[in-house]
Order: sequence, then C-alpha cells, then structure tokens
Amino acid sequence: MMEFTKDFKIPDPVPQAGIDRAVKLMETGRMYRYNFHAEFEEEIEPSESELDDELATEVAKLEYEFSRYIGHKYAIAVNSCGSALFMSLKAAGLEYQDKVFTNAFTFTAVPSSIVHAGGVPIYLECNSQYLIDVEDFKRKIEEHPDAKYFIVSHMRGHVSDMEAIKAICDEQGIYIIEDCAHSLGAKWDNGKYVGHTAKIACFSSQSYKMLNSGEGGFIATSDERVAAYCILAAGCYEKLYKKHLARPFNDEIFEELKPHVPNFSLRMNNLTAAVLRPQIKILDEKIERYKQLYRQLKSILNTVEGVLIPPSLDRVERAPDSMQFNLLNLTKSQVDRFVKDTAVRGLKIQIFGRLDNARYFKNWQYSFTEMPELKQTEEIIACACDLRLSPSFTTEDIDTIGSIIKDVLKNIVGETNEVLSSV
Repeated sequence: MMEFTKDFKIPDPVPQAGIDRAVKLMETGRMYRYNFHAEFEEEIEPSESELDDELATEVAKLEYEFSRYIGHKYAIAVNSCGSALFMSLKAAGLEYQDKVFTNAFTFTAVPSSIVHAGGVPIYLECNSQYLIDVEDFKRKIEEHPDAKYFIVSHMRGHVSDMEAIKAICDEQGIYIIEDCAHSLGAKWDNGKYVGHTAKIACFSSQSYKMLNSGEGGFIATSDERVAAYCILAAGCYEKLYKKHLARPFNDEIFEELKPHVPNFSLRMNNLTAAVLRPQIKILDEKIERYKQLYRQLKSILNTVEGVLIPPSLDRVERAPDSMQFNLLNLTKSQVDRFVKDTAVRGLKIQIFGRLDNARYFKNWQYSFTEMPELKQTEEIIACACDLRLSPSFTTEDIDTIGSIIKDVLKNIVGETNEVLSSV
C-alpha cells in the first residue's frame, strides 16, 4: 500500500543570511526596533546608506523592502496579521458595536480581530468557488444598512470579485480592508498584486505562509493618514516615527494624530525582521515553485471521479501554498472515512466544516449571540478538503499524494456501489 512519509507541518526554513543576522542581533541585545540612532527626513534606499551595516534597523529596512515589493507607499510591520486587521479597523474609524461585514468562510483570527476592535461581525455566504457571494452581500446590506466596514478575506488565497465588491461598497459608503494573509504574491490580469482594491491590505508571516517568521504581519497602504495612525498605534511614541523608512514624510500628521491614538504595543521586533528580509529576495522563486506543485496536483485530481477543484476567477493569478477541493456525492461518514483513510497513509487533510476546525463559523460563538444561518456556506464547507503543500515536495511526492487520494476515494465509492448493487 502506497504511503506518504513527509511531514506536512514542517515550515519552510529560514535562509542562512537571516540566521546569521539574528545571531548578531542576539549577541548585542539590540532586538527593539528603535534601538538605533539614525532618523529619516526623506526616503532613502537602505542599501545605499550607512544603514546597510547598522544593527537594529532590521524592521525599518524590512518595511521599506516589503512596501516596494507589494507596491504600496507605506508598510507597518507588526506581531501578527490579526493585529494588523485590528489596527486597520481602528484606523478606518471603527467604533464600539459598529458592524463589520466579513466572510463566513475564513479563519477565526478575522472575526476575532473585529471583536478585538469592538465591532460586530456580519457574516456573508461563500459561493461554490469559496468566494464572497456578491448577491448575499447585497441582501445583507439591505438587512444591515448601518454596517459600513468590510474585511474581505482572501481565504486560502481564493480572491473574490473585488471589482464588483468595490463598486457596491463605493455606492454604499462601505470601507474595505483586504485580508491578504493567504494571497501574498497573487496577481490580477493587469499584473498588479492583490491587495490594492482597498485602502488597506493586511499580510501574514506566520509559519505556514509565504513568508515565515513564526508570527508576524504587515499593514500596507498608500494613504498617509492611515499609515501614520498605524505607525503610532503599533507602538511608536514621542518622535520615533522618524525612524521609519516606509512612512509619510509629513511630521505634522504624526504630531496631529499622536495625542488621539492609543499605543497598542504591537510592534514587530528586529529579530523577527532579520529572519524575514532574506525571504523577500527569494519570494518570487518560492511562489513559482508552489504554482508548479499546485498545477501538477490539480492535473491529477481533475481526473478523479468525485473530486471538484473550484476554478479561480479568470482575472486572478493565484499564488497557492495549499490545495482545496470538494468531495462530491459522499455522506458525512464517508467524508470522515476519507480523512481517516488518507491519514493512515500519511496525508494530513482537514475538512473545513468540522467542529475541530478553527475555520468553521459555528466555532466562533464569541462573535454572536445567535447562531448565524449560513446554509450555503455550511453545505459547501461540509465536504471541502484542505491540504497544505510545501516547496520541499518533489514531483514524485505530488504523484504519491494524488495516487493516495485517488485510491482511497475509489475504495470508498466502490464499496458503496457494491452495497447498492446487492440491495
């Protein structure tokens, strides 16, 4: 019996350059992001300045490099994407008990950030492509005309119809924030990265994302007031904003906002930034590797009866670091058996719509007083499978994964057909 022997939970390693830089920082103790003397009155290239060899500037340089990669003017590095979403809501003006639209199909960190900011999540149905159901969004606007914020989560890198969503939000005066935790490197057909439809985009560097620092996140924006607010809220006090390279070089904005912005102390530290900076340089190469693996596995699974891989929007070029697919015409017990039998053979596959999964909306009871009715989402995620990929996987590994899925499903469906034929 064919088995898969590699570990799906091993994250990508830190490049040696990041390890060496982190060791130097620890030897000096200068891990606090503002523990250097330089101040910036205008934009400079880190590699062309005295900062190139100075310790304790890792976060400042990372923010600059990340903002240039993603194409936003400003970036603020924080301790998690959840913190990034929380601060983005505060920067957008969210007040206590304000309603926030968001996906019913996402990770618990998204509604948690809304609750953390004092808001109330209003959940939207997903469609068969795992995307925001735009028609349901229109219905929910009618039901909640006072909801003026929307965190659009590109769950597992599945990017919704942002053109349609933005048109609706512009008409209704709804403020969009994009959760790009799973979509770093994804592009539109115009070549522009996902994360520019909204005024604010949030990214993650948690271990199982494209960038790996264990925990970490970014707020990216081209709006100077949002950037200034988030720099201050993350933990910049007095005149430390002058130590930011990827910031608005308008000190008046900082001085105006400073008395009114709480210090939430959610900064990223230099140790985290040191392990991330070398990864940006190899990010495109890593994304391309993921795409190759995804295409190979998709090609195999598309030949498997009973498996459906929902297509992406034509305009979207995904950067997939995982595979999602739906099992068709199986009972709940058969789906459970599929997970069990593939696990015995070494595959770590999860079903989104299960009470042991933090991506199942019924587990977010902290965010509602009455269970939301989301029949469409419930039906889709009840048989939606989630399988992590890794750049360390070989083409042979992908063939093995595909063969195991194919074999297990064949056995389950075959036994069912035998039972039916004997009745």
